Amino acid sequence: MKKVEKYDHEKMTLLEKQVEYKTNLTEHLQELTINPDDCLESRWNKIICTIHKTAEEVFGKTSRKQPNDWFDKECQEATEVKNKAYVNMQQRSYTRAAADKYREARRKDKQVHKRKKKQYENN
Repeated sequence: MKKVEKYDHEKMTLLEKQVEYKTNLTEHLQELTINPDDCLESRWNKIICTIHKTAEEVFGKTSRKQPNDWFDKECQEATEVKNKAYVNMQQRSYTRAAADKYREARRKDKQVHKRKKKQYENN
């Protein structure tokens, strides 16, 4: 599955950036050479690539959000235990005991996350 690129939405709302994008896109599309012998998919991919390159030039990509400060080693361990219990449940043909272990691990995981988040918000 291909990762979807995300562009800076704040810059997209600025009128001067919108005008710049339109003019740059028009220029890039006019410069684009499409061979009539190419298949439809090839032509479409060239157009999409041009649109993405222009958007990245004008708007830029958004930076990835930093993980939450409240999510620490204890939260990570609880999540890992829950994920292992889930995999174990799936591999054992969904037995009742494995499902119960997963539910318990999921409950503890949520409790730890809720407690850590509340402590972080209160401080």
